Amino acid sequence: MGLKTAFSLLLVLGLYVQPAHALQIPKYNVSLSEVIATVERPFSPDRNGNPEIGNVRADFFQRSTIAEKKKEYRADGQMYLVTATGSEPLKFRFDYFRPTRQEVVCDGRTLWIYLPENRQVIQSDVAEFFDPSRAASLQNRGMNFLQGLGRISKDFAIIFNRTINDQAGNYILELTPKRSSATIQKLFITVSREAMEKRAGTRPQTALPPARAPQPNPFPILSTTVVDHDGNSTTMEFSNAVTNSMVSDMLFRFSVPPEAQVVRPPVAR
Repeated sequence: MGLKTAFSLLLVLGLYVQPAHALQIPKYNVSLSEVIATVERPFSPDRNGNPEIGNVRADFFQRSTIAEKKKEYRADGQMYLVTATGSEPLKFRFDYFRPTRQEVVCDGRTLWIYLPENRQVIQSDVAEFFDPSRAASLQNRGMNFLQGLGRISKDFAIIFNRTINDQAGNYILELTPKRSSATIQKLFITVSREAMEKRAGTRPQTALPPARAPQPNPFPILSTTVVDHDGNSTTMEFSNAVTNSMVSDMLFRFSVPPEAQVVRPPVAR
């Protein structure tokens, strides 16, 4: 269970979507390009190489389904993500609380997966995927969409999912890698209706006091689901997401516990 949970995590990133139930959701006519831009622009570096959203922290809930066994695995925990810039790589940390404690830490060059129950650390060199200072073709592949959120339209063929909206009126994108990917057959991204309307200038003014007003740079992705070539799927859902907060770089450094065995598998291609 531990390895399946941790490795499934590496495929996906998203935020939790609350069902709308009987709420009346106002609808706006938007184009596919507008919804795609809502995802890309906050992660596209500006002239100084910095994106609008520098970091995100949130609680997460993960669902992984193994098609052959018709079995679902669930996990939850807390996530920290630092967006890639023109000179710095993507960094992330996922602390699993249930069903077992695990740590997945990446400083943009090395990935550590710590399984305390097994007293094992799986350590991998991921600089070829994430480090912008290295001339690596793998940085521009659809499989690496976390690094490339600012350019998904270049890496994927994108259409609206047949339902277009979920119950809350959020937009569902269906993405197919333009290049063959060993890990992704389809990727589904649910895009925040509120984030899209705010960017398009159609969001009504809030009457909430400043402490409860929406964040100036809301995270636009509410959920992602990755489906592989065997029909297995992994969905990540997040709650309590906060962007551009104070996130210490120490969170993305990992020291191997003295009792843990280090395993170094070959880098997947």
